[in-house]
Amino acid sequence: MTVAAGRGLPPDLAKILRRQEDERSPEQKEAVLDFFEFSTPELQPAYMRLAHLRAERDLLYAAIPRVVLTESTRPRITRVLPRANWMDETHEIVEPAVPAFLAKLETDGRRATRLDLANWLVSPQNPLTARAFVNRLWREFFGTGLSKVLEDLGSQGEWPVNPELLDWLAAEFMHPEWNATGAHDWDVRHMIRTIVTSHTYRQSSMSSAQIDERDPDNRLLARQNRYRVDAEIVHDIALSVAGLLAEQFGGPSVRPYEPEGYLAAMNFPKREYSASRGADLYRRALYTEWQRTFLHPTLLTFDAPTREECTVNRVSSNTPLQALDLMNDPIFVESARVFAENIVRQGGPVFDRQLDWAFERALNRAPGTEERQIMKELYRQNLARFRGSPESAAQLMSVGEAPHPAAQPEAAAMTLVARAILNLHETITRN
Repeated sequence: MTVAAGRGLPPDLAKILRRQEDERSPEQKEAVLDFFEFSTPELQPAYMRLAHLRAERDLLYAAIPRVVLTESTRPRITRVLPRANWMDETHEIVEPAVPAFLAKLETDGRRATRLDLANWLVSPQNPLTARAFVNRLWREFFGTGLSKVLEDLGSQGEWPVNPELLDWLAAEFMHPEWNATGAHDWDVRHMIRTIVTSHTYRQSSMSSAQIDERDPDNRLLARQNRYRVDAEIVHDIALSVAGLLAEQFGGPSVRPYEPEGYLAAMNFPKREYSASRGADLYRRALYTEWQRTFLHPTLLTFDAPTREECTVNRVSSNTPLQALDLMNDPIFVESARVFAENIVRQGGPVFDRQLDWAFERALNRAPGTEERQIMKELYRQNLARFRGSPESAAQLMSVGEAPHPAAQPEAAAMTLVARAILNLHETITRN
């Protein structure tokens, strides 16, 4: 081919064609062939058919599940480093093992592997795993573990207040010989059933002066513990009492109401936030979307940790900011509004019966005499206020997306009563 005949070709291809055929590399020969097949009209149907078949083949390969395998290699030699001198290769070699004071891995003389470690973690000869698990499980049901420091059961932790109980629970959790059928072999459901059906768990949380004097932290469990529920449950309780909680399981994260500009400080990239709509607003707080350090303000106020690191044990505080959140966060105001509508609709024609229904719904008990008087006065004062300022009632009743009837002073006043009930210490405390 002459240079003149190469006009109109891609520059790279023309450069290849100027070379003798026997001087071309395999890649150059492939490029010439590809261009010939693509540019020859007679070959176009076959070329398109081939491209179609290759696409089908690629789609088929992509649909085949593949397992990523790691090939084992010769492990590096690890030595004791005198004075941390990593260049000194004269001291003794350290082999993989578990702490010598706990056990010795039986490997028949071969080098221990990660599988040996995994088998030892759940071995009946290693009670540490079972103890750590049942201690954390105990904390879920009593607010405090038998050893308060969940993160460390070693020398830096706290000695269990009842080591015999911790040992028994660990043995019950991991040993199948306790049951002829082996049903207790690492059976979490069995352990939960054992704890919640025990006399210790079913005790009243009411205390006495004598108990408070001898055991102010209730570590000896003379009664049941009282503690505020976790941040996500505070949110869910309000929605559940109001009848708004969406019970959908799983699915993508959702965005509840959030203060405007809350994420403005985050860069790279800039975040934009728009609240979810419809039923997604009333999903459990477990599904709330949050940035790693910028979790939802309500969750932050009620001591949910950030996701910068793993947290085994949450702290629990009691601050005025939590009460302000319960009274002013739109999701709690909306819950109070819908709760008030249900109170009026299902509680009966008179205020006393309505209040009885509200307390039974939220607290599973009837209101006391003093509580009844306080709630009556709260309702009376706000009813007079909203009758004198209908626009305030309309503004309160318009919070949230849940449908609402025409703003009425009576409904707005009952909303404030409902909001007070949802703000009670007892509502967000496990008794």
